[in-house]
Amino acid sequence: MAPFSWKKEPPQNPGRFRLPAISKEDFPNPVVYRALNQARKLVNAIMDEYGPPANVHIELARDLSKPFDERKKIERDQKAFAELKDTLVGKFRERFGCDPRKDQLLKMRLYDEQHAQSPYSQSPIDLGRLLEDGYVEIDHALPYSRSFDDGMNNKVLVHTVENRNKGNQTPYEYLNGAQDNERWRNFQAWVESNKSYRQAKRDRLLRKDFSDKAAEGFRERNLTDTRYISKAFKNLVEQHLQLAAGSNSKRCVVASGQLTAFLRTRWGLNKVREDGDLHHALDAAVVAAASHGMVKRLSDYARRKELNMVREGFVDPQSGEVLDVEALRKLEMQFPAPWPHFRQELEAWLSPDPAARLRNLPGYDQAHTPSPGATQTIQPIRVSRAPLRRGLGQAHQETIRSAKWLDQGLSAIKMPLENLKFKADIVSIEQGIQKILGWDDPRNEKLIEDIRQRLIAHGGDGKRAFKEPLYKPSKPGKVAPVVRTVNFTDTQKSGISVRGGIANNGDMLRVDIFTDGKKFYAVPLYVADAVKAELPNRAVVALKPEEEWTVMDENFRFLFSLHPNDWVRVGFKKDAPKEGYFSGLDRSTGAISLWAHDRNQAAGKDGLLRGIGIKTALSVEKFHVDLLGRLYLVQQETRQPLCHKRIKV
Repeated sequence: MAPFSWKKEPPQNPGRFRLPAISKEDFPNPVVYRALNQARKLVNAIMDEYGPPANVHIELARDLSKPFDERKKIERDQKAFAELKDTLVGKFRERFGCDPRKDQLLKMRLYDEQHAQSPYSQSPIDLGRLLEDGYVEIDHALPYSRSFDDGMNNKVLVHTVENRNKGNQTPYEYLNGAQDNERWRNFQAWVESNKSYRQAKRDRLLRKDFSDKAAEGFRERNLTDTRYISKAFKNLVEQHLQLAAGSNSKRCVVASGQLTAFLRTRWGLNKVREDGDLHHALDAAVVAAASHGMVKRLSDYARRKELNMVREGFVDPQSGEVLDVEALRKLEMQFPAPWPHFRQELEAWLSPDPAARLRNLPGYDQAHTPSPGATQTIQPIRVSRAPLRRGLGQAHQETIRSAKWLDQGLSAIKMPLENLKFKADIVSIEQGIQKILGWDDPRNEKLIEDIRQRLIAHGGDGKRAFKEPLYKPSKPGKVAPVVRTVNFTDTQKSGISVRGGIANNGDMLRVDIFTDGKKFYAVPLYVADAVKAELPNRAVVALKPEEEWTVMDENFRFLFSLHPNDWVRVGFKKDAPKEGYFSGLDRSTGAISLWAHDRNQAAGKDGLLRGIGIKTALSVEKFHVDLLGRLYLVQQETRQPLCHKRIKV
């Protein structure tokens, strides 16, 4: 990789530079097989476009090779952390009157985890001074330069003076554990009694053996991804991929997330997952710029960062030599980027208008331009996603509702009071109250009023409102029964009859788009439709019940089917076109929803563009997206039947 290198050199014989097909027998784990096969397709597409690579650097998602139960545990842990984060942010705002920065939030989390104590001395930490410069710092228990471990299990919040004195030592070395010092014994007892600590964190804090050999193994595990899936892809590349002529590379560089995070930080690159999925492209560029020879430089640099405030004469526990702090300070000044303006160029490529950003970079001139005006052909990065076209899902939702009021377009379900959830304003709560069956019956007036007042007092949150039992109003002297549920009604436009009741339609498999030459119509297809003899032909019409939807007859022409993650572009007469990956159809309005290609939340809540009306649109077009993110217009499709072999009823 080189600066401003968008020139491509097509291979003379593309067939020689391709990874072979992968056998399911060799990789029976379906997650591993899909990941390797998709990676193989992507590598082949890149080589078809740009020719063989000079080097191959690999970093794979951390949980791809984990079994299903472990991945579910990770999801649960992530959800728990998100809830903890919200709690900590609220606590921080209440204490300091502002939103916390990332490092401040981490300090607050460690403060709670350590029960307001500094681990090495067990002295109290004053929460009111948490933001005070020079009061407390985050320390790596096993020094980063010796472990490359930047995880939560290796971090503690300590008084700054303790961090300075500890320097590049482990807690065992700093507290003179080899001599069974009293400070070490107190620290050991404190760690073992802290129930907030996971075992992995206790192991790091109390580790005794961290010799050169042990530290080297620790660094290697954190810097090199040695999991099964990474090794499998590495072997596939090294055995079958022919590198470009003149390449001196002998083997792949397999980087871990730890190494990527280290480099990203040192090169001033900001990774914000909430901004969308382009952070994967940012990481790919960082991994591409990494090398085996960089590890030693990183280690020296990290040690410098940890010792920059240590007094002269401090002895390095690794070498026993007195450190030259000034020499290490020069090393920090000289820590190199891959090339000049690397960060600015990478940020330009990731921007919505890379051509304009690249043109304004320092050093940009005609020497970097393949031909006059070439930057005009540079397009923003588009995240490529695979359409979901599997006919698998539930025919109907699990909840079976009462069908007694279907003639009124309603169904009802018994709902626990604590499950009631409305917006905090009185209007929303009142609208919710009016969905309770019998809310306007004079006999229920007192009970409904009690429910209303509790919900208003607790901001529409039934879980809090009915934490204490609600008793049905009764005459004096009679035992008042506890009210636990209400019959909650909802609009029921369609559904499936199940055991005398009605259940909402299950998974929507696709949406078929028709036109009469003037307008566009959307016909939803569900899993339950797969068992029917004919495909449904009723198109959604806003604010009309399903019985009145427009029937697609010989006056309408089928255009194409939309599955989740199909690329759609909707043109309008006055407004700018809207495009993205198809997400779903609103059956009540006929509008569709589209994902922003990178799920950037700036484009809409959770990256989803909702309420895009297509009936009166100027155009509705479907595109195929290839592995490199390029669009190809779909000219014509034939309407296909649904497969019902794997329906879950």
